[in-house]
Formats: sequence, C-alpha cells, structure tokens
Amino acid sequence: MLNFSRRQFLAASAAGLAAGSLSGCATGIKNTLRRKPPAQAELQLLFYADTHAQWQPVYVHPAANHLGPMSLLGQAPYITEQTRLASLGIKSNSLAASWLTAKGARFSVQPFKQMGGYAVLAEALAEKRKAFGAEASLTLESGQCWNASGLATLTQGRYGPLSSHWLGAEVRVASEEAALWPETVEQLYKDFKRPVLTAEQPISYFTKSGVRIAVVGCVNPWQQFPQGFDEQTWLKGLQEQVNLAAKSASLVLLLSDAGTNPNLWLSTQLQGVDLILSSRGQDLWPQLVRVQTNQNAIPVCFAGSQGQGFVELHLTAKGNDWHFNLQYHALFSDAEPASSAVSQQITQLRAAYASWLDQPLATAPDWLYRRDVLAGSWDQIIAEALKSTGAELTLAPGLRHGVALPPGAVITRDHLLSLTAGYPATLFNVPANRSELQSRLEVGADQLLSNDWFLHTSEDLPRLTGSHFVLRYQALAGQRVSELNWPVASTSEQVKVAGWSTHYQGEGVALWQLMENWLRQRPENWQLPEIEKPSLAFVDGHPGWHPEALL
Repeated sequence: MLNFSRRQFLAASAAGLAAGSLSGCATGIKNTLRRKPPAQAELQLLFYADTHAQWQPVYVHPAANHLGPMSLLGQAPYITEQTRLASLGIKSNSLAASWLTAKGARFSVQPFKQMGGYAVLAEALAEKRKAFGAEASLTLESGQCWNASGLATLTQGRYGPLSSHWLGAEVRVASEEAALWPETVEQLYKDFKRPVLTAEQPISYFTKSGVRIAVVGCVNPWQQFPQGFDEQTWLKGLQEQVNLAAKSASLVLLLSDAGTNPNLWLSTQLQGVDLILSSRGQDLWPQLVRVQTNQNAIPVCFAGSQGQGFVELHLTAKGNDWHFNLQYHALFSDAEPASSAVSQQITQLRAAYASWLDQPLATAPDWLYRRDVLAGSWDQIIAEALKSTGAELTLAPGLRHGVALPPGAVITRDHLLSLTAGYPATLFNVPANRSELQSRLEVGADQLLSNDWFLHTSEDLPRLTGSHFVLRYQALAGQRVSELNWPVASTSEQVKVAGWSTHYQGEGVALWQLMENWLRQRPENWQLPEIEKPSLAFVDGHPGWHPEALL
C-alpha cells in the first residue's frame, strides 16, 4: 500500500474532495423557543456515531441499493449512486467516490484503502479541538459506539468508556449497551464520568465560548418501548424535554439514536431544536439534510459509521438564528497521523484476546459486505451456513452491522462476531407455511418503505433464501410482497425455516460458531455463492428509481 505523509496526501487531492473532506452550508431556521444566541458567537461541534467499537482500521463498501419511503426517495440519503456523486459535484473516478459508493470502493484508482481506526480518529479530533479552541468546541458521541466488535463482545463493553475518552467525547446518548449488558451498564456509565443521556435523564447543559448549549438525548424508541409505542406519545415526551431545555439555552441539539427515518420524522414534528445529530441508521451524507417537503424541517446530520470519519460543524450566530457550515472528514488510515498513545493502548488491551479473535478461518473469495437493501454477500454466506442445518428455507434480519472485506482478505472470528452487533444470536429452526412467511416479509417491507417513518428499525429488508419473491415498491402496505415461490406443492404445508435474530432468546449454537465451522470446510479458492435476493418492481421514471443491480 502506498504511504503518503499527510501534507503530500492533501496536496495531491483536488479541492480537498479526494482527501476526504466535503463541505456544505446550511442557513439556520427560526427557533422561537430558545434564547437568542449571543451576538457573533462562534462554536465548533465535532460529531461521530455508530463506530461499532471498531478500534482498528476498516475497509469500506457503502450500500449500493439504498431504498426508503417513496416520499423520501430522490433526496439524500435515498438516491442512486451516480446521482449521489453528481449532487455533490464528485467525479466517479475520484477517491471521494470510494467512500460514498459501492462501485467506487470496488474500482477506485487506489483500491482497498483502509479507513478510520481509533488512533487516527482520536488524533484528528484532538487536532480540530486544538485548532478551534477547546473552550469553544463540543465533542458529541451518538449511539452504538461501545458494542459490535469482537473485543467489545468478549469483554461486555468494559473498554467502552476508555475508548470514548480517547476520542474526547464530552457527552453521549445511551445505546445498545443498556440491552446487551444490563447488569454492568450502570458501572460503565460511572466509568465514563461524563453525561450519558438516557430516557430518565435526557438533558445535559454545556457552556462553550459564553454560549449555553442544551443537548437532549433521544434513545432508540424500540429499545425504550420493546412492546411497541404510540408515536404521538413518544413525540410529546421529547417535545416536553426540548421545551425545558430551551428555557435556559441559546442552542438546542437533539442527540438521537432513533435511526435515519425516525430522525427525519422528528425533524418535521419537533419545535425548538436547532439540529438533530443522527445515529443507528449508519447512514452518511456529507451535508446537512432537510426534508424537502417541509420548509420548517430541522436539519439532520448523518455521520456514517465504523469511525471512518467524523463531522465538523462550524456554527455562527446571526440575529436570532444559528448558521451552520458542515465539513465531513473521511480518514484514510495510511495518510493520517495516529495517536501513538492510543495505538499502544489498543495493542495492549487486545493482546490477551488477539490470538483468539484473529484466528484465520478462510480467505474472502470476493467483496464481503453487509449494507444493501436487498442482500449483502455476508448475508449469503450466513444463509449457506444455515442451510447446512437441513432447513429448506432461511430467513434472517437485514442487520447492517459487519466489517467489509476485499477479495483475498483473511476472515477471522472477530469479523464473524461483528455481524450480530454483540448479540448472542442463537439459531432457530421453525416450521412455517407460505402465508406465515409472507406476513413476516410484509412486516419487514412495511418498516422499510412505509411513510410512517417512525416505524423504521434501521434494518434493511429481511433476507430470504431458498425461495424468491417480488418486492413491489409502490404497492400499498400488506401488498408489497408477491409471487412468493413455495418449495412444496401445497402452500399450506409447512417447511423448515432456519434463521437467527437478535430478539430470539433460544438456547443453542451461536451464529458465529455455525459460520466458523462452515468456513473452515471451504476449499482453497472457493467461490462466493450467488447472492439470492428478491426482484424489484418500480415505475420507470420515478425520481427515486434505483436500478436492480448496480454492480
């Protein structure tokens, strides 16, 4: 891999785009609930989210097909890859395309570059704070930063607070750790020694450069209300907290782990919030996003995932409003300086687990990736392992976690553990008939495509193998899944369906163990199984139309 100094790398990057920086401006919106900002006040916000406790650099393979509700398609982040680049003024052969598109990641002029890593991320954040002035800068950490890596799973998040300190987080929102480690989560929060925003204590105040800032936390509603929730009751509770925060603050931020679509919904419903900082959806857009159909929508910030970069926001007070300038910094690991202190701690803390986590299991035959609305290659490998249990069909959630690997990379246990976000993910094998299975697929399609945006669980479409169906994108709820093939003559006859779920509490083999056994049996130079995915039915010419296959 080529080795550049930071100065050489930046100098070689036209307009800063290939170096990993994209900027965009957004004017403020009127906020009559909070106090007027001090005249000519300036602030810096540094924001990262969904790092998945990936301390080491990662490869990048963005989602190719990225579908959402029809009312949001055609606007960020739900636009095709080429439109994505064109709207940002980026050429398809630029280095910036390699971290914004799947095609760019595969066919970059300098392929297989790694990004992020906590040592690089820590150094870059510290550099920004120092340059702007720590007294005027606030660093915010959103959800899913303590879970999802192999080490985090083995240690039950023990080093989460320490890793947040590496990055200089001054406030964070409660996330997956509360569900994964209920017996130790209280101690983890004590170890953090800084505010953790929970449903019970959702507000924290900061004073930066003479500005009173209120940060309101919004936890994942599906975690807060696992049996379901009424969106108006949820909205009312959040609005009450915002109203309270606005009484004494000149800037009100919502640090929300609700996911992409729920946060976009909140942006059209809440009043008195200046900016929503979004996590859980793992989406990246290097500009602030406003719902186009609502002129009063609150801007939403999407910072991506896995520590591949971070958002820097420069806020300037103008009259009663704040004006924002956003710059996203993508961090290429071989071109950025890294904190030697953090690098040493990572090596030391992983040492006791490294030989087990880094155990080689097989070689990646092609790109292994997770993010795609229909199915990723990791999902097909999971399905092949599930088929070895004797099931006729396999069904799995469209979970977005997992580390991407390029062809020829070594697959390790750490990679397998990352696929289930830290959850045990024990297997199930149940009988189901065609009607029962179709109902489950309809629920998944409704959560993904419904105009009730708050329903979205930040998962892609459920993964079905052994059968085929058509996803009718523009159909009504309950009618989106059609032509579901059934492997036996009678659709009322039940067949064995194998799968796994983060919600299933059964006893048995964990998914990573089944996958390890299956991978160890692969011969040298094995081929990636053909990815099974549904067909898509669109209306040609719709502004949000996506090709069925982009690669």
